[in-house]
Amino acid sequence: MKTTGRPEAIPPIFVGKWSTYILFSLGKRSYRHGRLRRRLRGISQRMLTRTLRNLESARLIERSVTGADARVIQYSLTELGRGFIAPLTGMCN
Repeated sequence: MKTTGRPEAIPPIFVGKWSTYILFSLGKRSYRHGRLRRRLRGISQRMLTRTLRNLESARLIERSVTGADARVIQYSLTELGRGFIAPLTGMCN
């Protein structure tokens, strides 16, 4: 069994600068996609969607869909994601 290279089970969470900004933003409250994009200023639609999907696959954020007629999608931190806030704050300081 050859174990060279990077393990496939661990997703690259902090690739790029936007992951930490998104986690800090969602640490205060949950946001819809458009409002989160306006809050972050400078992030493209594609990059936001991509980063949200990466964080969701890492189980740091959750995507909740509500509303029967109009789909309302909100993003919020999971318990695991909330656990990342304190260490990230220490690293950023």
